[in-house]
Amino acid sequence: MGCCGQQRAALAYGGAAGVQRPGEAGAAGGVKVEFTKRKAIVFRGPVTNRRYQFHEGAYVQTVDGRDAASLIKTGAFRLA
Repeated sequence: MGCCGQQRAALAYGGAAGVQRPGEAGAAGGVKVEFTKRKAIVFRGPVTNRRYQFHEGAYVQTVDGRDAASLIKTGAFRLA
């Protein structure tokens, strides 16, 4: 088990546990969604509690199918 300094370093460099990376599918199968606003956003999936980071170069991502409906309901996402 790492010390808190190592955990802070992992967060700073994108190695945080529970962060959904572009193209990564969840256990329930993946659904490709596109964030239609062109700005950076972090969205927490209400079912999986995963954090999805959308930003330039990663506006289309595969998200866990259990979270996809909630993203789309916001009006800022659509199926890709």
